[in-house]
Amino acid sequence: MRLRLEPRWIKFLLTILGGLLLASASLYLLRLGETGKDSGTDFSEDDRALILNPDLPPPREVRVSVDKGATVAWEGEEGDMRVIGYNIYRYSGEGDSGERVNAAIVSDTVYHDDDGTMFNSYAVAPVDQNGREGRKSEPVAPVAEPKSINALVPVARPVRLEDMTFRGQPAPDGLPPKAVDCTADGMSYVGTWYLERYAEVTGGTLMVTPYAGSYLAYTFAGDGVAVISTRHWNYGIMEVYVDGELRAVVDLFATETLVKQRVFEASGLGPGAHTIKLVCTGRRNPSANFTFIDVEALEVLSGP
Repeated sequence: MRLRLEPRWIKFLLTILGGLLLASASLYLLRLGETGKDSGTDFSEDDRALILNPDLPPPREVRVSVDKGATVAWEGEEGDMRVIGYNIYRYSGEGDSGERVNAAIVSDTVYHDDDGTMFNSYAVAPVDQNGREGRKSEPVAPVAEPKSINALVPVARPVRLEDMTFRGQPAPDGLPPKAVDCTADGMSYVGTWYLERYAEVTGGTLMVTPYAGSYLAYTFAGDGVAVISTRHWNYGIMEVYVDGELRAVVDLFATETLVKQRVFEASGLGPGAHTIKLVCTGRRNPSANFTFIDVEALEVLSGP
């Protein structure tokens, strides 16, 4: 006897079969998406940090020093084209799993952590072209900065300042006659700077920044101007502009701390108002620990 299906049963069976096929296709696409994520075709920066490349060795000679935060430096593998940068991890104590402190991959071999202290340790991991981390270095504790006979002793804690122009500040006692203190009226700081106080520097105050693009601008009336700065092993390269023209590229690195240094001078500017601009380049001497630039004071010079 031949079995005959009514049209309504055929329609029912086709509906069930279509549902099964749709569910199978959805499951396949879901697994395909997960496979694409694992293979590096579509994942977030947070996901990248979880995908390890054990073939990348950890950086060598990681060292940490503390001065207005923690500066981490290391040696990379020269010529290793697989490495595009590094991630830096901060540890708060024994047993801490570590926290990545860099927002973006660091392409240099030095990093400054504003929030770092003597109580933290740091590790560095290489990152390859697919965003995969290699092996981390062992956590390294900070060491004290080298000292010299001219090392500065702060008389107050640093104050972090953002995009501000000084107004109404009293002139420091003992300021030289032609000197204009770094906190004088009209001193305009763009970006992030630190106001620091040391008895040894001109006027007792110092403004410093490590951030590329941060700058000081000051307008004055005089035939010339000079820049008085401190030189230091953490200090980098500063560009000096006068009336919009690049006049000098100044390297502030020194193997010991040197205060009240005349690092730039321009004369013959002519009558009227002039503007000087000091710019942090974010670059440094290869021997320098980091990229800070600073200004203690300016000297406004009169004509002959």
